[in-house]
Amino acid sequence: MTAARVLVLTPFPPRLDATHGGSRAIAELVERVAHRRPVALLAIRSSGDPPIDPRLVATCALAREIARPDDTGAVGRGADVRVAARLLSGTPMWVSRWRVPAFARAVRQVAREWRPELIQAEYHLMAQYFDAAGIGPRRILRQLEPGAASAADRAARRRGPARLLGALEERAWRTYERRAMAASDTVVALTERDRSTLAPLAGKTPVVCIPLGIAIPERAADPLGAGPPNLLFVGNYIHPPNADAAERLVHEIFPLVRRRVPDAELRIVGPNPPRDLDGGPGVVVTGEVPDVRPYLESATVVVAPLRLGGGMRVKVAEALAAGKAVVATSLAAEGLGASHGGQLLLAEQSEPIADSIVELLLDPGRRGALAGRARAWAVERLAWDAPAAAFERLYESLAAAGPRSA
Repeated sequence: MTAARVLVLTPFPPRLDATHGGSRAIAELVERVAHRRPVALLAIRSSGDPPIDPRLVATCALAREIARPDDTGAVGRGADVRVAARLLSGTPMWVSRWRVPAFARAVRQVAREWRPELIQAEYHLMAQYFDAAGIGPRRILRQLEPGAASAADRAARRRGPARLLGALEERAWRTYERRAMAASDTVVALTERDRSTLAPLAGKTPVVCIPLGIAIPERAADPLGAGPPNLLFVGNYIHPPNADAAERLVHEIFPLVRRRVPDAELRIVGPNPPRDLDGGPGVVVTGEVPDVRPYLESATVVVAPLRLGGGMRVKVAEALAAGKAVVATSLAAEGLGASHGGQLLLAEQSEPIADSIVELLLDPGRRGALAGRARAWAVERLAWDAPAAAFERLYESLAAAGPRSA
């Protein structure tokens, strides 16, 4: 029996070496799936995005990028008006900004000529292209982060006029996600919490939980770190939960650490950092870097004080797999199954987070032991084998159901 063809739609070119965890997670899944069955990959590429990873181009049956028009200047101002109008009618701003007619045409062409049996949208905003593929392919929506729940988190923290905008965004996400999931045959959530959050909006569409895997490095990083005692936080800060965590680190948590470890450094690594992070004793804001691995290798403690958003945090899983001591909130460790004191330290409020960091900075023996347990556990539990097998079962089940008729 011939394996069913899968058309994968992504909002950016996936790369195995990306700073953005979502990009790496998509790339790693696509690469594994493409070794088992034909995969066509269509990606929207914004200005400044690197291209699709060459390994994916070589592995996929088809890999193509479609440019997203730059939304600056007079054309961009006109687009802003349309985005605002769509928000009022129930389309989130992010979804509107990734509405690319040329991409819809590419989906129609590939569906017509390549004839996939399955179409998989990565992120909720890509479900807007399901209809372009026609009614035949079975539809999978992988929700890397619930939109409505995340919008509600952000809205609750806004003040003044921004609070009204946040409320409109939350309402639009609920309308859009309900519509997107109704148009899907299966919704994939990353965690059980996300699954239970999405289920009330999904109606009759089944929501299943398939966690992320990660590529396990062949060797562990230095468990103790190198150079001065330093904390590491990695992310793309255009993502609001990452920006909020970075600001929390700089303004609330790190000053408490410096009082007790005066030579400590905080390294904020990744593109689009918030402007108010610059300056302050011991704070290093790198912006985008060509390779995160040297920073992870030298880190004394990896910190993830996230309090917004959903999904799974690839940065936390990869730090554990590298054999690093990690301090995180329970939200940042969601879906991993790691335990407090076993593979990492969990804390929620700024002062207990700072206390946990200081304990590890001042006790190399405890830090090394925690890092060693994290590495051994991650090698056994966080590889891609189980998630990839779960996707294969899902593909076979949907393909066996035959073409979608409505």
